Amino acid sequence: MESYGVQGFLNSVYFWEVDGGTIVSGQNNDTIVLRWDYSRRNHVLTVTEETEFGCFGIPVEASIAVNAPVADIGDNEEVCQDEPYTFDATTDYYNAITYLWPDSSTGSTYATSTSGYVWVQITGADGCADYDSAFLTVHPLPVVDLGKDTALCGTALLTVDAGSFASYDWSNNSISPTVTVDGNRQENEVLWVEVTDNNGCIGSDTLVLEVCDIYLLFAGIPNTITPGDRNGQNDRWIIPNIDLFPEAVLEIYDRWGRLIFRTDDVFNNPWNGESMSGKEMPMDAYYFVLDLKASHVAPLTGYVNVIR
Repeated sequence: MESYGVQGFLNSVYFWEVDGGTIVSGQNNDTIVLRWDYSRRNHVLTVTEETEFGCFGIPVEASIAVNAPVADIGDNEEVCQDEPYTFDATTDYYNAITYLWPDSSTGSTYATSTSGYVWVQITGADGCADYDSAFLTVHPLPVVDLGKDTALCGTALLTVDAGSFASYDWSNNSISPTVTVDGNRQENEVLWVEVTDNNGCIGSDTLVLEVCDIYLLFAGIPNTITPGDRNGQNDRWIIPNIDLFPEAVLEIYDRWGRLIFRTDDVFNNPWNGESMSGKEMPMDAYYFVLDLKASHVAPLTGYVNVIR
């Protein structure tokens, strides 16, 4: 509040007009106490004197500049989780400024990564103050799950789905929601993706594509066939997982090292205990060489028994 006064005749009455303020006391006196509304502009104060004889003087007008520091920390803001936002209340004022934030800090800036209202009060050394607030929205990071680390063998394919987001950046330069990978690798490969959601927040995940353990994959190869036993079972040498290696070549040798059977279509043409000419081979143990035609894998070898 401010006090304003004029000098006039004894016993005069004064009529005050205030633009942008409220007279607290002294109405019709030569001195008033006035509370300005703190609208930052020039305010006009007018007073007219009426003497005890009913004569009116010429109105006296004064222009008074009302000033105060301006608090402005911007509009409502949005950030992603773990990405603090810094509100800046720095302002110019002809008096020294002090700042007050929600955590009682007094710097000109305030950093937070928590959703909610943020406010600042700035006060000049003259006691004039201002206040501003904004709401900070913190968006969670998108959650991506590419699944467990896995091994692919041969022509096996795996479609890896990153989910539904605004954009994608894969380690293999794909920008699609999904990528398809195969088992053609000689060392472990790390597949990763970064996704961006509609709020501009980024999430990521990785998947290790392991080298296929061929020997583990074929550890369960049967070692015996029983062609001609009339039960219709186990008449052919069915090799599990051989469909993953369509280029594979199988060779069967007798005990004297003679080639008796060969096929480059192991899946569709499994050995049935006969020679390539159709002769039934006798009961015995036969040596096999299974070349998977995988560049990093040596041919598998062993024995298969024929029991009649």
